[in-house]
Amino acid sequence: MSKSEDQITVADQISAQIQTGNANNEREAPSTPQQQNTPFSFSGNQVSSDAMTPAYSLTPGSSAEKLRFIKPDHESLARLIKRYFYQITLGCGRGNCSNSACYSCPSSPKLDATAAAVLAARLARGSEHMLCPGVATDLPSHLQFSQVAAAVDAAVESDDLIPLIDQVKRVFGSLDSLSWSFIVEECPRRASDADSFLDWNGVRDSYTLLLAPEVGIVADELRDSILDMVTSSLRSCPPGIGLEALRAVFICLLHPHLLDHGQFKDIIKSLVTYLAGAPDNFKNAAVLWLQKMPGDLFREILVALQQFITIYVYENQCIDDHVANATRVLSLLNRANCISVSSDGNSELKVPFPDFYNDAVNELVDFQEDYTRWRDRARQCFSFCDHAFILEPAVKSKVLQMDSTSQMRTEILRGAIFRSLLLGAEHPYLVIKVRREMIVHDTLEQISALGADLKKPLKVVFQDEEGIDEGGVQKEFFQLIVREIFDPKYGMFVEDPDMRTVWFSPNSFNNNRRFFLIGVILGLAIYNSVILDVHFPMAAYKMLMDMPVGLLDMQDVSPQLSKGLQALLDFEGDVEDIFCRTFTVDFEQFGEVVSHDLKPGGSDIPVTNANREEYVSKYVNWVLYTSCKPAFDAFKEGFLSVCGGPALQLFRAEELELLVCGSRDLDFSALEDAALAEDGYDRGHEVIQNLWSVVHEMTPVQKKKFLFFCTGSDRAPIKGLGSMTFVVSRNGPDSDRLPTAHTCFNHLLLPEYSSREKLKSRLLTAINNAEGFGLM
Repeated sequence: MSKSEDQITVADQISAQIQTGNANNEREAPSTPQQQNTPFSFSGNQVSSDAMTPAYSLTPGSSAEKLRFIKPDHESLARLIKRYFYQITLGCGRGNCSNSACYSCPSSPKLDATAAAVLAARLARGSEHMLCPGVATDLPSHLQFSQVAAAVDAAVESDDLIPLIDQVKRVFGSLDSLSWSFIVEECPRRASDADSFLDWNGVRDSYTLLLAPEVGIVADELRDSILDMVTSSLRSCPPGIGLEALRAVFICLLHPHLLDHGQFKDIIKSLVTYLAGAPDNFKNAAVLWLQKMPGDLFREILVALQQFITIYVYENQCIDDHVANATRVLSLLNRANCISVSSDGNSELKVPFPDFYNDAVNELVDFQEDYTRWRDRARQCFSFCDHAFILEPAVKSKVLQMDSTSQMRTEILRGAIFRSLLLGAEHPYLVIKVRREMIVHDTLEQISALGADLKKPLKVVFQDEEGIDEGGVQKEFFQLIVREIFDPKYGMFVEDPDMRTVWFSPNSFNNNRRFFLIGVILGLAIYNSVILDVHFPMAAYKMLMDMPVGLLDMQDVSPQLSKGLQALLDFEGDVEDIFCRTFTVDFEQFGEVVSHDLKPGGSDIPVTNANREEYVSKYVNWVLYTSCKPAFDAFKEGFLSVCGGPALQLFRAEELELLVCGSRDLDFSALEDAALAEDGYDRGHEVIQNLWSVVHEMTPVQKKKFLFFCTGSDRAPIKGLGSMTFVVSRNGPDSDRLPTAHTCFNHLLLPEYSSREKLKSRLLTAINNAEGFGLM
């Protein structure tokens, strides 16, 4: 027997005992004409009755129905007990209920079945009753996993599918019935904002049984029943009426065959229309339910919605309400994914963020038009920019350029007359003229006076050198200035030897202009699609996006320090006695150890078990921000001078790093397919075949060195190695010379070595001796 049946049986037994006792001792009460009782019908949390006047009368003027007995009616008393039982165990569904005898009241006791039945009988026997409106005497027909398993077994054993099909139609074809199906522990209860109480595994396993080959035709009946329900009952269900209806939507979203676009597209259309139009409290509840859902089921819903959008966009070549609604529902999944954090504080995403990117949207949508809709708030039009999780970083970069161009045009128009009269026509490019030996000084001097021009496409001219910048000169400029400005001789950064990441030095004085320049360089690199070989930790990108940073971010800045601070937090003994720390931080400044108080009088405040979390928080804040505030603020100001604007908020910190530094995902087979062979080589040449054979057998570290040697960076462009131009040219006949490379052009120069062994030896020697900063 299921727990729901057990609850009702307990209530019925106690009701029967009350009836028997009252039959021998009826109470006198004023007589009132009897009205015929009729069953209740249940819809979400709305309960109605054509006539319900058992042995009591209603007293108006109360938030709950105040009931006074008129004459004992044992059948009605039994109904009253059951109604109380459901009120105590399920509630009335009102979030602000103040009736302490109702499950929906925040302060009501949450009782098990037996205690609830006893209380229901006691309340029913009272002379005055408080019943909430909307409490059922009976639940609609529903299914739990055990019932599905029994029904399927019976159908297979008897070779008679009719009873099973009838049960499927009755439950999956009814919004009310499906809303109360597949509940945890098979115990009916109302949904709440925080919990659906759906038995996720029960839903999945029930679908597995109902879609098994042994009961083949049930699958069609199941699909048709769901389609009928979502296109009739769900469509007519008033938004915001009962979170239980939301349970039915989730059960439908978990149907394994939603990926069958032809059969289920109309079901998905109805489901996303309902969810997209639901009130905010429903959407917030949906996010919390999704967050608690098992990861594999979460992914199945995500894949089904992504496929729906993809196929619909490719087939119809348009963005209509169905795509917009599906995208809005995806935003609920994205919100749930963002708050999926484990108890120890480490992020545990249900799915990687790139899983939300949609290829069809990124390839086919006119983002110039989409950006215009996004910025025109008066029209209140749908825009993918409002759902940036679906856009890949390369598209966001284009939107960022559109936003920068829009800002630049605004600035130009403000002074158009003055500029045209005194300065002549506007130049379409940001032109920087520098001397190689004075590259940092010259660049600083020019960008300080450029203002809005920083948002223009970059062209670089090296003094006394001829040539047109078609990309190669620009790349060489970034290579030289990055190498110069990150040179340790300036003392602007501290490098962690393990992680190879750099952080702003607390000893960098009077270098704010250089930090401003670094911010501008990062911004220009993004705007001009240049990938730099810089090694900022994720904390830097989070802080550029005004995101909070903490101890977890310290792992990339200083793993040893992070490990020590975590050990302090985890230590189970006496922290003060063992660690002997005070609220200070010691650091080296000009060869001397300097102590800094983390709070007033910190040197006299010991770190104890009670205050160690405050100590760690202040220590991390000092390292990541306080110690380098002027430097980081200048760096951020420079970055925002190029990339500042609404479009910056489309990015995640991880995507910002991807735009600056490129991807760690290195697919050398894709690079081989995209590579060009020139100057006497072709794809079938023995040297070219030997080259890729050697590359593919390299270790991951060697492959990174090879990529760095050829391109100046050990990372790939946003779209992968297959998206970039890579050229291998013949550099003379066989010789002992090492291979060389023009990193600005991704160009490898390879002599025609006589054997694979010689090519391998010469190439490994070259890549193992390449040093310095670079770029792609």
